[in-house]
Amino acid sequence: MPEKTDVLIIGAGPVGMLTALTLAQSGASVRVLEREGHIIDSPRAAVYFPSTLLVLEELGILDELNAIGFQNSSFGTHVPEFGYSSVVTTEPVEGIDYDYQLHVGQHEVARVAMEHAQKLGVEVLFGHEVHGFEEYDDRILAMASGPDGEQTFEAKWLVGCDGARSTVRKLAGIEFEGHTWPERFIATNVKFPFKELGYSQANFVCDPVNMAVIAQLDTDGLWRCTYMEDSALPIESYEERVHQRYEWFMQGRKDYEIVSANPYTLHQRAAETLRKGRVLLAGDAAHATNPCGGLGLTSGLWTGIVLADVLGAVIKGEEDETILDRFSDERRRIFWDVVSPAATENKRMLQEQDMDQRKKDLEHLRALETNPESGALLMLFAYKVIGDVLREGSRWADADPTDRVTSINIKDRKGQIH
Repeated sequence: MPEKTDVLIIGAGPVGMLTALTLAQSGASVRVLEREGHIIDSPRAAVYFPSTLLVLEELGILDELNAIGFQNSSFGTHVPEFGYSSVVTTEPVEGIDYDYQLHVGQHEVARVAMEHAQKLGVEVLFGHEVHGFEEYDDRILAMASGPDGEQTFEAKWLVGCDGARSTVRKLAGIEFEGHTWPERFIATNVKFPFKELGYSQANFVCDPVNMAVIAQLDTDGLWRCTYMEDSALPIESYEERVHQRYEWFMQGRKDYEIVSANPYTLHQRAAETLRKGRVLLAGDAAHATNPCGGLGLTSGLWTGIVLADVLGAVIKGEEDETILDRFSDERRRIFWDVVSPAATENKRMLQEQDMDQRKKDLEHLRALETNPESGALLMLFAYKVIGDVLREGSRWADADPTDRVTSINIKDRKGQIH
């Protein structure tokens, strides 16, 4: 049996690796198992808000990621049927350290976090798939299949960061409460000069048929174009329909190169608990939202970061295990009260069918365009996902700056746009 650790994390995505790095910096021994043979580079969320940048800087990896990705301070909204386009720019706000969003691939964040975690002794094993565990009063044994056959890994705690279809959550018998949307998202990475068609570096496209989220991914011409289609359409032929949809987004132009495409199911779900015995959940394994507005990545990451802080304190004997139950309650509250309503409203606005409501939405967008605080409101909303970090000695006790920013009040704001 391999050497036992304090924590065994399942999933080497950005949440898993950032959670591992945070735990390692607190002195915990950590091992990470990933069923794939390497860090996956599939089209996923790639925009990091200021509320996430403060985490990356505190962990010591922001400068490295800034050098890989690029900084963006503009957000475009387009309503083609009304001939409307606007751009909101984020301006510096006193009390906020960042006035930009970072565009960088999730695989890069996971890779950089992994390299820093490995320097602190974190072991990352690829090609290892967990298929069962046994729990005892003081430890948990996880059984996995890997390149060397069957292995058993012992740890004090098991953390599932293995996505919305989490094996850890299912093995623990934890329900995934909520609903699944009738549409599927198609996320594509494509080389195309979207700026020539009036797009900003990050964009909402509001249309009852051709809604989209379009964002620049790097400085070499790679963009993300994500749109919805009816999930009743055969998933096997989704790639054939990409070109049909591009006809509309690219306004008839054919000078594009599809780099990758990935269909995925849209959920509005949270685990009934994020702690069951010695099993804990973070990231999409804990809660999954539709990606409109980028709140899924932000909240999933913060769930992992808060978990790492409180679990590290439990391991060191600074906190009682009951703080893990409070962690579960608070992160579920953040999801259901903040993340899910805002993301659901964004999705509604992007695909709204009713003409009268679309006209009302347009008025909201025009008001946003003329509001000098609009950029700050967009930027500050994501700080609401931090929530209560649960202990006075938390590394993140001062992470949420909204009480210190007296010029703008977002406490009663329910969404990023409205």
